[in-house]
Amino acid sequence: MIDITLLKKYIPEDLLFYARNFDIPEEFLETDSDLIVLILKSKALETDEDKQNWLNLLPVMIEEQIYKLKDILIKEKEKLDEIDKKYSEKKRNIRQKYLLRWQKLGYVEKVKELKEKENQIKSKEDQEAEDLLNSL
Repeated sequence: MIDITLLKKYIPEDLLFYARNFDIPEEFLETDSDLIVLILKSKALETDEDKQNWLNLLPVMIEEQIYKLKDILIKEKEKLDEIDKKYSEKKRNIRQKYLLRWQKLGYVEKVKELKEKENQIKSKEDQEAEDLLNSL
C-alpha cells in the first residue's frame, strides 16, 4: 500500500479514503495523478479489481497506450457529465411539476378542512339558535 502523505499530496480529498485500498505506482502518482484520479472515478471500470489491474499495468504501458487510456477515461467522464447535466434538468423539471401538484393538493385539502370547520361552526350556531328559540 502507498504512503498516505503521498496520497494526500496528489489525490483529491474526496478520494483519499477510497484510494488507500489500492496499490498505486508512486511514479505515476507523482507525474500523472490526474490519470490515477480518472481510473479511480471511472464507472466503466466497475470493480476495484478492474481498477487495480489498470493501475498494475501502468508501469509496463508505453506512452501512447497511456495517452489512449487517459483519452478514453476523459471522454467517459465528459459523456457522463453531459448525461448528468441533461437528466438533472429533467429531474428538476419533474420535481417542480410534482411539487406544484403536492402544493395544489395541500391547498385543496386546506380549503376542504376550512369548509368542514365552517360547516361545523354553522351547524353548531344553528343548533344553539334553535335551542334558544325552543327555550323561549
